[in-house]
Amino acid sequence: MALLSELDALGANTREALSRVMDDEDLYVMMLGMFTDALKQDPVLESEFGASDLDPLIRKVHTLKGTAGNLSITPLFEAYTQVLGLLRENNPVEARRVWRAALPTQEKVVACIESAR
Repeated sequence: MALLSELDALGANTREALSRVMDDEDLYVMMLGMFTDALKQDPVLESEFGASDLDPLIRKVHTLKGTAGNLSITPLFEAYTQVLGLLRENNPVEARRVWRAALPTQEKVVACIESAR
């Protein structure tokens, strides 16, 4: 499947992800679509890094991290993990920098998934 090859080229480990879903490619692709839908419906906004209460952002990034990890979208999992750690350390400025740096990869992954839908 071309989608899986394209995701692998972006740094994902689709073989690992498929093993989590008993090699059910259709299920994996459906889950990828749910991931992109979630990113579009409730995106991380730049303004959230300046909020006085970071807890909602922490919860959102934690969910994205877990989902990216389960789907083995490694570069996003690693970036979200770093952002989450920085937010938990109350360092939203550095977290925003890491998030911004990950946006081009996130956009490529989303475009890749969306092109296969």
